[in-house]
Amino acid sequence: MPKFENQVLIDRPVFDVFKYVGDFKNDTNWRNVRGVGITSGDPIHTGSMVAMTRPLLGRKGFVNGDVTEYDRNKKIELKGSFWGFPFVHTIIFEHLGQQTNIKETLNISTRWMIWFGFFFNMTLNRTLKHELEQLKQLLDAHGDKKAV
Repeated sequence: MPKFENQVLIDRPVFDVFKYVGDFKNDTNWRNVRGVGITSGDPIHTGSMVAMTRPLLGRKGFVNGDVTEYDRNKKIELKGSFWGFPFVHTIIFEHLGQQTNIKETLNISTRWMIWFGFFFNMTLNRTLKHELEQLKQLLDAHGDKKAV
């Protein structure tokens, strides 16, 4: 099962960063995501179900996940499927005074032929890195205040 780990340091306090990232409806502002739906009530909590469309390699992929852990200002974990492949997605928020380090880990079982799996994994990892950089730019510039 491929494991992708990326992290970014954001010049904002952890409660600001968690509040923004923890609201999955904001994903469309910084992730390569379309059409986010929370199917079990708002705000997000352990047990919430999330559905979204996530284009990759020029095709639409559907993500269905359950929030299995939601520890305010510390951790969010989802388990589900992306393009039918099982995944575990963890985001850890590390409080560093007026800064927050976000560590994002994605374990996904692609079960594809080796050559295509390698290409898919490389593309997915590049996408995840880019998304965290987008989040950093948005939050460092306080763009979340303009997007609300």
